[in-house]
Amino acid sequence: MFCKNCGKEIDDKAVVCVHCGVATDLAATTAAAPVEDKKVNALGIAGFIVSFFSLGLGIYFCIASIVGLVLSIVGMVQSKKCTLNGFAIAGLVLGIISLIIWGLVWLIVGAAIIGMGGTPA
Repeated sequence: MFCKNCGKEIDDKAVVCVHCGVATDLAATTAAAPVEDKKVNALGIAGFIVSFFSLGLGIYFCIASIVGLVLSIVGMVQSKKCTLNGFAIAGLVLGIISLIIWGLVWLIVGAAIIGMGGTPA
């Protein structure tokens, strides 16, 4: 590219002309671009952490799995306004897996308990 002030050739990525010091068009576009501050997706991260620990805490009637799922879903809803959205997705996946695993465990345990209470021989 060429400098709009002195006409000498300069680098395409230059912000100012190395020959005359005048700002290039690139400097105006980078300075005018607003910097958007996004909040960290804290609920998505909390959902991931609770869902991760729910893999081991499902013995408490799947409450941790459900809490992790709810936090991850709320984190997914807020994902357009926040950064670190991968944690919300991972928390959602882990929460679903944990809920399925512990739901099946409790179903089997419940069936076994009901089966033991049958008629005596």
